[in-house]
Parts: sequence; C-alpha cells; structure tokens
Amino acid sequence: MVIYHLLDTWQKNLNRINMGVMSCYRPKCENIMCDVYVDDVGYICYECEKEFKIYLEKHGLNPRTEGEIKGALMVFMESDKDEHMTGNEVDLNGFFNQYRRDY
Repeated sequence: MVIYHLLDTWQKNLNRINMGVMSCYRPKCENIMCDVYVDDVGYICYECEKEFKIYLEKHGLNPRTEGEIKGALMVFMESDKDEHMTGNEVDLNGFFNQYRRDY
C-alpha cells in the first residue's frame, strides 16, 4: 500500500512537471500554479494551506515537529476541499439536539 502511494505520487509529479502545471493535490481542489511542494504530500495551494491551519485549530491539534506536521497534512490532504469548512457552526449539545428524537 505504501509503495503504491509512493508510485502514484511520483507518477502525478512526473505528469504535472511534464505538463508545466503545479496543481494542488487535494481532491476537488482545482487551483493550479501552486508554489508549495511537500515531499510525500505533493503541491498545496494557498487556500488549502490556509484551510489546513484552520483545521488544526478547530481540531485542537498542535503539531510541533516536521514529522507531526507532515502526518497531519497527509491526512488533511486526503479530504475533499472545504470538507472541514462546510456546515453551520454548532456546539456539541446543539449537534446532538438536532438529531434527538422524541418518542
């Protein structure tokens, strides 16, 4: 599985370099000409970089090492663009109350 991921990443890199387009690797993100490239993750656009920082805050994550940041970024980059930003803001009680059934 890891080898497949590495080969897939390498192939995407090669295709994008040959095409001259550095498009964001995040699913459903259509931004191109990204200027950030992280090994084992790929190209990241400014919007996804910004959303990643918000994602860390919202989930109470505080990675302190390069490995921790890269690990969190790899998980984040597998999510669809705006997946973590959609929906109304609600507290936990409000969330469960909207699904509560009266019997």
